Amino acid sequence: MALRTQPQPAMRIKALSRKKTHQQGSALVVVLLIFALAYSLAVEVIYRQDHVQTRTANLLDWDYRYQYAIAAETLAIQGLIDDLEDDQRNNEIMDDCVTEKWAGPFSFPYDDAIISASVQDLQGRFNVNALMESNQSTGQFSRDQNMMPRFQTLLSSVLPSTHTSYAAGLANQMADWIDTDNLVNGADGAEDAEYLYSRTPNHPIMDESEMRALFSFDESLASEINKAQRQAPNNATASTTGQPMKPAPRFMSYFTALPLFDLSGAVPGPPKLNVNTAPQAVLEAYFSLYGAQAAAATIVQDRAKQPYLQVADVLALSDFSKLTVAQRPELESRLSVSTEYFQVVIDVGMESGVSRLVTRIQRQAQGETRVISRALMPVLEPLEPACNPD
Repeated sequence: MALRTQPQPAMRIKALSRKKTHQQGSALVVVLLIFALAYSLAVEVIYRQDHVQTRTANLLDWDYRYQYAIAAETLAIQGLIDDLEDDQRNNEIMDDCVTEKWAGPFSFPYDDAIISASVQDLQGRFNVNALMESNQSTGQFSRDQNMMPRFQTLLSSVLPSTHTSYAAGLANQMADWIDTDNLVNGADGAEDAEYLYSRTPNHPIMDESEMRALFSFDESLASEINKAQRQAPNNATASTTGQPMKPAPRFMSYFTALPLFDLSGAVPGPPKLNVNTAPQAVLEAYFSLYGAQAAAATIVQDRAKQPYLQVADVLALSDFSKLTVAQRPELESRLSVSTEYFQVVIDVGMESGVSRLVTRIQRQAQGETRVISRALMPVLEPLEPACNPD
């Protein structure tokens, strides 16, 4: 029987030494992993803390600009109220772009901000909702056959020259967008079946920008509209006479979307067009139904000297002498010399950035003045000119 030999002391010491060295290397790796993990966590904590601080600072800066804009909005509302009270004292309920103090534009510093604002008369624009007649008993919306050709005429006038053929399609599609039925009206109309990702609301629109959702408002049309706007002269560009040139009007500045309902929910009919502030193109569209487009140029010339104080003075122009007994009251019912609906565009610039607030206001002759909508808009173009394009 073989005897088991005991390891020599020197061999035993060498084996223990190798084991101890191996353990020391593993501990070093663990320490390095723990250090790397702690370093990564510290970096992530610092990054997130910096992100939260930056976001909080941005929100505070945005809120500062928003509060300044609300203050400017309050000032504009008070200015409109004062203007109405002055008109009532003078017994001249009239709004125009020549004598009104509210037209602006305004720009002034306040603390660490620069506030700029302008006011537009929304009743000087074509109200897209006026394409509809409302049946108060049934709540149904149907086409107003007198407004449809006017809308098409305006579109033909203000669309880019490369896309004037779109006018009929856009007019019919806008009516299909609003009217209650789901029937396609006209060869180029469009209802739910024509839209891939949306449905027609069958209700008055809330903003004129909904026109961009129409079936025929395609990329080529949007591109041409944007191109025309980019190529337009701005206020800093001088004409050959040395006078500043007026900026070309934005396509959407010819249109608006005003409510058909008053505060009680009644349907008094769409707000009337203010002849003292409407652009010539809109006036021509309104008068085109009766072949009296020439009256638009006369009105624009006359109101620059003295605004109209009553609609009867407008209809007394020779261009309207051929109106029939039925046509005269129809046209008269569409026109006004005063305004209830205004838009205030406010830019607030600070070192941290620029914010734009667009507020729409209803100022009632008998009743309260109220905000009907507010929208924070991206600042993609200069401040909209005061009053309306001409």
